[in-house]
Amino acid sequence: MPMRRKPAINWIGGLLALSLIGAVPAGAVEDAVPPLPPPRPETAAPPAPETAQPAAEPAKPPDASQAQAQAEPGEGTCIERLAQLGVKFEVRPDIQDRACTVRETVRVTALPDDLEISPAAVMTCPLAENLVRWSREVLAVEAEKHLQSKPTKLFVGTSYQCRDQRSGGKLSEHAFGNAVDIMGFAFAKRDPLNIGTHHEESPEAAFQKAVRTGACPIFTTVLGPGSDAAHGDHLHLDMRARKGDYRICQ
Repeated sequence: MPMRRKPAINWIGGLLALSLIGAVPAGAVEDAVPPLPPPRPETAAPPAPETAQPAAEPAKPPDASQAQAQAEPGEGTCIERLAQLGVKFEVRPDIQDRACTVRETVRVTALPDDLEISPAAVMTCPLAENLVRWSREVLAVEAEKHLQSKPTKLFVGTSYQCRDQRSGGKLSEHAFGNAVDIMGFAFAKRDPLNIGTHHEESPEAAFQKAVRTGACPIFTTVLGPGSDAAHGDHLHLDMRARKGDYRICQ
């Protein structure tokens, strides 16, 4: 009967398996095991409390009106512009006398460049502003051109006055502080000049015509000698609003 070899084969297979296990590198075995997480650090002590500091206030933006005044010196309200121009004036309360009404009321004593208003005149601020323009752009230029002298004073007949027009029927612009009557001028180096009839070819006549004509683009109504008998001795300047910006220059 033949000898059985099966147990020998099992014994040899077992030796081979043990040898293979011994041949596996140690690092490979360690890599096969999942690493443990690092140890948890000790709980850190809370930081020492700091002295509470007040939050810094955000920078305030510049006042809009001040910024605009700095960037655009000519802008702002009429009263602000009048002050910037160097006009000497007092702000007065609004006037309400029956149907006569004046808003933005000012009492003007002098225009820029030391041009005195005599007597002081009550009018609207926009009218005063236009007087400044006329005095600088027209009056001073024409006085130097024709009379070789600087104007120092405006003689005023009527400014605000609660009354009708001379022709009747409706209120005068004087009733709204919107008109001024210029009776004449004083100068630094010559005698005063009254509005009236002057020799046609005289420097006085040329000056009077020039300041009258130069007022027409600035005021909506300009009346003087020759327009009618009522305006034979003064220049009437007003700012009456009319349709289509219609103007009267006589």
